Amino acid sequence: MAEIETSWSKENDVDDYVKDKLKNLGLEKGKDFSEKDGSDYLKDALKGYSKTDKKSGVGVPDFVLEKYTYTDHHESYPCPVFIESKFSLTKLEALNGDVLKTDEKSIKNYAINGALHYARGAIASGKYRQAFAIGIAGDNKENVKIKVVLVQGSANEAYLFAPLHSLDFLKNQETFEKFYHTCTLTEERKHQILIRTTRDLQEHAKKLNELMYKHSIPVAERVIYVSGMLLSMQNIETEKGLIPFDLKGSTSNNSRDGVLIYNRIEDFLKTKITDSNKLNLVLSSFKDICKDQDRDKPTSLNDLVSKIIEKEASSNKQIFTYIYKNIYHEIEGFKFGGYVDIMGECYSEFLKYALGDGKDLGIVLTPPYITKMMAEILELNHNSKVMDLAVGSAGFLIASMQLMSEQVKKSFVEDSEDYKEKINHIKQHQLLGVELNALMFALATTNMILRGDGSCKIYKGDSFDSTLSSTIKDFNADRLLLNPPFSHSENGMPFIKLGLDNMPKHSLGAIVIQDSAGSGKAIKTNKEILSRHTLKASIKMPIDLFVPMSDVQTSIYVFESGVPHDYDKIVKFIDFRNDGYKRTNRGLKEIDSPTERYSDVVQIYKNGFSAKLKASWDLKSVYIEDFINDSGSDWNFDTHQKIDTKPNLCDFKKTIADYLSWEVSNILKDRGKILGKPQALVCLEETFKANGGDWREYRIGDLFEIQRGNISNRISLKEDLNGINFIAQNDSDNGFVKKVANSEKYKCFAQNSIIIGRQTGIVYYQPQNFITTDGVLVLSSEIIKNRYIGLFLTCILKKQLLSFGYTNTVSATKLNRISISLPTINDQIAFDYIEAYIQELEQERIQELEAYLQASGLKDTTLTQNEQIALHTFLDT
Repeated sequence: MAEIETSWSKENDVDDYVKDKLKNLGLEKGKDFSEKDGSDYLKDALKGYSKTDKKSGVGVPDFVLEKYTYTDHHESYPCPVFIESKFSLTKLEALNGDVLKTDEKSIKNYAINGALHYARGAIASGKYRQAFAIGIAGDNKENVKIKVVLVQGSANEAYLFAPLHSLDFLKNQETFEKFYHTCTLTEERKHQILIRTTRDLQEHAKKLNELMYKHSIPVAERVIYVSGMLLSMQNIETEKGLIPFDLKGSTSNNSRDGVLIYNRIEDFLKTKITDSNKLNLVLSSFKDICKDQDRDKPTSLNDLVSKIIEKEASSNKQIFTYIYKNIYHEIEGFKFGGYVDIMGECYSEFLKYALGDGKDLGIVLTPPYITKMMAEILELNHNSKVMDLAVGSAGFLIASMQLMSEQVKKSFVEDSEDYKEKINHIKQHQLLGVELNALMFALATTNMILRGDGSCKIYKGDSFDSTLSSTIKDFNADRLLLNPPFSHSENGMPFIKLGLDNMPKHSLGAIVIQDSAGSGKAIKTNKEILSRHTLKASIKMPIDLFVPMSDVQTSIYVFESGVPHDYDKIVKFIDFRNDGYKRTNRGLKEIDSPTERYSDVVQIYKNGFSAKLKASWDLKSVYIEDFINDSGSDWNFDTHQKIDTKPNLCDFKKTIADYLSWEVSNILKDRGKILGKPQALVCLEETFKANGGDWREYRIGDLFEIQRGNISNRISLKEDLNGINFIAQNDSDNGFVKKVANSEKYKCFAQNSIIIGRQTGIVYYQPQNFITTDGVLVLSSEIIKNRYIGLFLTCILKKQLLSFGYTNTVSATKLNRISISLPTINDQIAFDYIEAYIQELEQERIQELEAYLQASGLKDTTLTQNEQIALHTFLDT
């Protein structure tokens, strides 16, 4: 007699299922795994990580496995596995687009979100580098879902969904490590996380700005609050940093929240800054945090923190808690790609609301993906000595330190004594920055300290002051990175001259600066530079690079020091105005393979026309090798761009099409064809209504099966003209990219499907079989019987999904909940009406095509109906 499967009724049933699974793998409770327990070492790592985040208690995962390790550079590291189980399949995960939510409700109520919370906490403690998080949810033994995530940092998105939905990899150390090596983050994924982390920090900074405004914190103090509170959260040797629980709202002067924060800042900085003058200078910037006793009195909670603080709290505690929850872990957790300039992102956000913004101050901070690219162009290695004479918030030094540290990993065994010594030497002796602005100096120092230091050679002062000349000269930098104040004389070019003049022969320098500096506004300095140094390259950057702080056109100039410019040698000019991004006040939007383009531009700089490129480029139009003269005013791409005045085929086609379009409109006017809705459609709609037709709402999830493409790396797809259509979330060509060789490893989707771009929100009907990327959702259903129904549904979906885009991505979960309206008769979808409606519109288009053929003299040309439609669509486009 077959066993009757019973449904589970509580979470303990799921726990029992997990235990059985682990035991079937040969794992023993108490020896190989723990339930609601763990070693003292693990418990210490999870202090402050209870799921409510309101107390400093220890986090308690449902199950923990501590027996596994992974190997990196021949060294083994512990890798705990956290398992959270939930009753009901609906409790597996809570997503925002394709990103796991990290709010308190999601952590508490969803399996994988809770497991991720514990994994991030363990890594944030510094005791672990990586961990696995596993969520398990189900209704009974036959209906269980498992999600596995490899967590590589405590930052919000420092994880990767693993390609496995079982626990089999936990069988032994061999199966564990084999699976681990299939889950490591790619460079492309790291770059995507870099961009998203930057965007998330901008959003948090915006909300934090609102919170501080509500608590009457002056604009000038806000970024100091962020940097100071982040410092107070740092560990000092064996003593853990401040956490929200430590702030009690005391009114006693010595234990006020602001005083506790400031004292902790002072204690921490004393361990990092040995120069007493520099220490006092930096500390003086943080005294604002404790100066106002009213900020330490308990008050009602702002909405932004009401869910993470239990009762009334001081203004200082509310701000501290928001920073701890949303920003602190980004700094601590971005271990594999620390290019993000935390202080710079916050400062730029706060600056938008200040009187006399960054344009007036001449302070426009460089985005982290630009500092990273410029450091790569200069080919930094672990022995480089990098200088920035207008250091700002230290964005260039952060990018340099990160890139140099990555180079160290290629030459030394990670965590060996030699490795540690070299990393320390980079931070202590190979990075120099000078900053005149007192606030920016404090931010730069803080920023470097929060990155594991590197602040000892950050100097407060004027780079052109004689008191710093020997410091700059003796540093002996061989790399120079700059974004000088735009308000400085000659657009800031004297900064690059000063740096180059103080560097050994054949050193390299790069500056991002206003275009006008290379086209006539800095002739005096430019001529002096050319008399001693060589201009190697000029890279024209997007005009919206610094939006919304500034909308000036900028270029990057690259120099070689100590070699007078040879006017008989070519200079490389690169047009990088299309970097793949569109910038708005809301953030970055990916429109044209930006990850690949930033990698490509470095290759173009290095190899010119021989560069091996990943994105699509017209290299002949964006890369020029040309000579400059000694005027100092012909340094920009546009000056050397040779415009072909001879019209090509496309130019002639457009001229003719424009004229014929006018003639077509006249013919249609004469026929009365554009006076309103076609009469046939009017009759069709009236008949529909007379037969009881109405519009009814249907949930998308009830109409369609929603699936996701599985191609993550389009670069590897080889073109095959006899192959299958490859579709992506492009804004044109119906999503078509090219025909590629079909492969069993890619899921093939059937014809008569509809695709939706997850980030772009585009919607296209697909009449043929195709494969597609993981950035695309595919809607398939038996109701899409032909192209007429497919096109009708596409139009309906487009209208419904207008609100989706890069900052509000489409997901299957969201689609399942959305409803669309469709025409019905007798509670059944009116497919005959839908087909007739689209057919009538096609006929109208054919009439327009006939008018075109008459105007063009091609009336007697024999075309099939489909050919006519295709031709008209082409001409219309």
